[in-house]
Order: sequence, then structure tokens, then C-alpha cells
Amino acid sequence: MATALALSTTHNKSKDTMSILAKYPVITFSLGLAAGFLIHKYRKEIIESATGVTEKGKEFVLQQKEKLSDVIAETREADETPDEGS
Repeated sequence: MATALALSTTHNKSKDTMSILAKYPVITFSLGLAAGFLIHKYRKEIIESATGVTEKGKEFVLQQKEKLSDVIAETREADETPDEGS
């Protein structure tokens, strides 16, 4: 019940916000200008952080490939060794 109330309250707030933005397009334009200004101002930092995330992602993939190849090698070694009990 509380979740439904919280969702309806959030929905009403977003609906109110959208109606305000529809009534006053100058607000939308000014928000776009502000966002564009901030993105332009901090573009170097944004690019550096995106590049850092990309590099970390590549490193993670390489580590997972190495772990997978180790597991496959261990499995093949276990299959090649004869059973001692038989």
C-alpha cells in the first residue's frame, strides 16, 4: 500500500514538472543552455573519466579471459590424467 502511494506521488510530481515545462518552454531552453555550458566547461574531465572507465572495462575483460582459460586448462588436465582408483 505504501509503495503504491509513493509511486503515485512520484508520478504526480513528474506529471506536474512536465506540465510546467510544457507551459514555459523558456525554462526548458534555459536548462538546455545550462547543461550545454557545464558539459562544455567540464568536457576534458568528462572525456578523461570516460576513457578511464573504458580502460578499466578492457582490463576486466582480459582478466576474465585469463581466468576462463585457466579453468579450461585445469579441466583438460583433469580429463587427461587417468583415474587412480580403476
